[in-house]
Amino acid sequence: MDYQQALDYLSNFTNYEKVPMPPPSANAFNLERVWRFLELLGNPQKGYPSIVIAGTKGKGSTAILAASAFQAGGYRVGLYTQPHLHSYRERMRINNELISRQELTELVEWLRPAVETMLTEADQWGTITGYEIGTALALLFFARRQVDIAVLEIGLGGRLDAVNAVTPLVSVITSLSMDHMAVLGNTIEQIAAEKGGIIKPGVPVITAPQWPAALPVLEKISREQGTSLTVCEPARPFEPSPVLNPARRYRSAQHLAVKYGPEEIEVELPLLGEHQRVNAALAAAVVWTQQGQPGGLPLAAGDLAKGFARVQWPARLQLLENRAGQPLVVADGAHNAESARRLREALLENFYFEKLWLVMGIYGDKDIPGILKELTATPGLAGLIFTRSHSPRAAEPDFLVKAARSIIDTGTVRIEQAPEVQAALKLAQKLAGPLDLIGLTGSLSVAAEAEELYTRGRAISGL
Repeated sequence: MDYQQALDYLSNFTNYEKVPMPPPSANAFNLERVWRFLELLGNPQKGYPSIVIAGTKGKGSTAILAASAFQAGGYRVGLYTQPHLHSYRERMRINNELISRQELTELVEWLRPAVETMLTEADQWGTITGYEIGTALALLFFARRQVDIAVLEIGLGGRLDAVNAVTPLVSVITSLSMDHMAVLGNTIEQIAAEKGGIIKPGVPVITAPQWPAALPVLEKISREQGTSLTVCEPARPFEPSPVLNPARRYRSAQHLAVKYGPEEIEVELPLLGEHQRVNAALAAAVVWTQQGQPGGLPLAAGDLAKGFARVQWPARLQLLENRAGQPLVVADGAHNAESARRLREALLENFYFEKLWLVMGIYGDKDIPGILKELTATPGLAGLIFTRSHSPRAAEPDFLVKAARSIIDTGTVRIEQAPEVQAALKLAQKLAGPLDLIGLTGSLSVAAEAEELYTRGRAISGL
């Protein structure tokens, strides 16, 4: 088996990132199935301490911040996140080094007999999914490489997610909002109950500030599980930010005061936006709290600050181009109404622009009207260019155009479409002025494709 054959093998199993996700059921989502699979693999997740992070928004950012802090402290840190931007290997890394093609291939070969056993037991457990196999693969990778700690992002929901088979030192719940309603529920209370399913007896819980209806749900689950729930307030700006103008068109980092145990420490955070101030507070709180748990790792405040300053997390308010006489180009993976609102606020806070041109591609199963209403409320919006990524879930551009025309005044905002991201970006660059901003958003896949265009050097000279 070579690397591509290993990927092909994994893709043979149900992948809910590419096909519609069903409502919760024992066959679709089943922790007992995951526990059985991990048992066949020797329970690799028991070989090291872990942090588990659930939520609607900010999971990946909180995870990378915590992992970077541990790494700065000299630890060997496993990080499991999803979805990936460009390569499946991005999902599992140690000290920010992706799993190698060879090792991924070897691990897939090694776990195949266990997968075959699970298939013979499908009548009892239901059919194992590609995500469950991938999660087990990451846990096995971290065990084989003897990590000191693993930071694990829940893929969807929490209660029935494969990562929830792990008992962590600390559980984290990031900001909750309405997303994946067909699976998680149509109210914020139902979504909170699913996310709160990661809360375990005796395991401390750290949460972001939540909607008034969501917090009581998390508090109730915590009481029932006999554990503590701590709500983290956002880190605060350490000093006023410089005023942006045509000569200084963007901010590259935030200078913050972050609570770390009983004190506040000064940190520089390369991730922009108020929502990242929340994620920084969560990451600092979980690193502090895990130290008091059996098996926790000590970490000095200086190492936390050093780790935060080193963080790189592509496709999250990522500045792709900043050239004199050219529009700024920014990519962000906002894909629901709440993340669209946060993107709108972050653009206004961190970038100077005369006009805003949005290149947008949205998945068909998302809240398209909600996303459009939030982003089209941005002051200075001049145009929308709808496109689609290569994802099979992407909505067609003409469908998005029709949705936009029912929401906004087309007399003040220009609406265009292009068949693919590269063509849409090329059109935006033709329309935008030198002091304008082009934002690529609507889904993580659009942001990823934009980032890849610039990484490969095609966007600047080849468009």
